[in-house]
Amino acid sequence: MTSVAAVQGRRFGWLLIDSYNAARRYVLRGMRQPDVIVGSILFPVMFVVLFGYVFGSSISIPGGNYRSYLMPGLFVMSALFTSNMAAVAVATEMQEGVIDRLRTLPMARSAVVLGQSVAWLVLWLPALLVMIACALLVGWHPTTSPGSVVAGFLLIELFSYAVSWIGILVGLTARGIQAADVISALPPFLLGFISNVFVDPARMPAWLRDIANWNPVSSLVGAVRNLFGNGIGPPPAGVWSLAHPIATTVGICGLLLVVLTPVCIRIYARTAR
Repeated sequence: MTSVAAVQGRRFGWLLIDSYNAARRYVLRGMRQPDVIVGSILFPVMFVVLFGYVFGSSISIPGGNYRSYLMPGLFVMSALFTSNMAAVAVATEMQEGVIDRLRTLPMARSAVVLGQSVAWLVLWLPALLVMIACALLVGWHPTTSPGSVVAGFLLIELFSYAVSWIGILVGLTARGIQAADVISALPPFLLGFISNVFVDPARMPAWLRDIANWNPVSSLVGAVRNLFGNGIGPPPAGVWSLAHPIATTVGICGLLLVVLTPVCIRIYARTAR
C-alpha cells in the first residue's frame, strides 16, 4: 500500500512539473506573438468606448450611472472570449503538427491540455488590467471594500478558467482553425448579448427576459455587480440563480471543470495515439 501511494505521489509530482513546463511554453509563445497580445488588449478598449460612449449615451438605467453598471459586465465579456482564443490556439497546434511532436516527449499527456488552460489564464491578465484602467478612466469605481473587489475579480478569473476548457474542447474537435474560430465565437456573443451585461432584462420581451435571467452569464454579472457595489436594485422575483449569483457561478464553473477536464484529456490522449 505504501509503495502504491509513493508511486502515485511521484506521478502526481511529475504531472505538476509537466503541466508547469507546458504552461510556461504556451505563455512564452503567446508573449512572442504581438498580434495576439495587441488584439486581446484592443478588444476590451474597443468595447469600453463603443458601449460606454456610443451606445451608452442613449441607454439609461434606473438610479445609476450607465458606465458603472456596464463595466462589471464588460469584465465578464472579456473573460468569456478567452474560450475563443483558446480554441484557435489549440486548433492551430493541431493543424501545424505541434501535438504530434509533443506526444513523442516523455511527459504526461494530460499536462499539455492542463498547461494550455493555465496559460490562457495568465495571457488574459494584461487585457483585464487594461480594461480595469479604462474603466477607472471612464468613471467606474467600486463602492465596496477592497476584499469584496478582489473577490469579484477572483470570481471572474474562475469563470475565465472554466470557459477556457470549452475552447480547448472546440480546438481539439474542430476540423480546422477557421472552424474553431467560428464555432467558439458564437457562444460568447449569444450568452453575452442575451443577458444583463448591457441592459436590464426587465425591459426585454417576456420570452427573451426569461432566457436572459436564467443565463449563467447574468448570474456572474449579478454577482460581480454586488461585490463591486454597482447593482441597480434587487433581483427579479422567482429567479433563484440571480438571487444567489455567487453560489450559482461557483456551481456552474465547478460543473464545467468536472465535466470538460476529463473529456478534453481523453480526447487529446486519443488524438495523440
